[in-house]
Amino acid sequence: MSRTKLASAGIACSAAAFAAVMALSGTANAVPDSRSVTLTCQDSTGTTWTTGGTGTLTSSDPGGTAAQKMKLVSPLTAPINIPANSLTTTIRTIQTGAGAGTVRDFTGTVNLPMNTGNQINLGPVAGTSRLAAGTTVRLKDTSAAGPSATNWSVKITTSISGSPVDIWCSGKQDAASADYSF
Repeated sequence: MSRTKLASAGIACSAAAFAAVMALSGTANAVPDSRSVTLTCQDSTGTTWTTGGTGTLTSSDPGGTAAQKMKLVSPLTAPINIPANSLTTTIRTIQTGAGAGTVRDFTGTVNLPMNTGNQINLGPVAGTSRLAAGTTVRLKDTSAAGPSATNWSVKITTSISGSPVDIWCSGKQDAASADYSF
């Protein structure tokens, strides 16, 4: 077999393998999608953690049948050392486009360990189920009122001295930024 035919066969096999991997991986995004968010956060004891702080919300898609994920680099700083996977986070999004208005939560107990004064990074936490290809969402806008048990875009649950504490964050995604597309 000539070098040209051998090279052509190799390229064809590589292309077929790539196509098979892409078909099996669903709608995986090659690059995470990040957007700026503004949050005001208060806990269930009445302590305000931040007012109008800026964070970054990033989506990712592992492909296949696994649910898509969201990660938040929050405007909050750790008041104490925080162990790994000790914060339960729910990031509330709202579907746009087809199915507009449907609330889509991303939730889980995933965080890196953080030292006092570190920025609090949450997730990536998974959606409750895999979103259909072409679904678009954005952070649910709750910025018209202060954070509370019934008005939040991000909720963090932790335990302080053995007692559960909720931190509610009302906020919104930067209006000029595009929706997350899966």
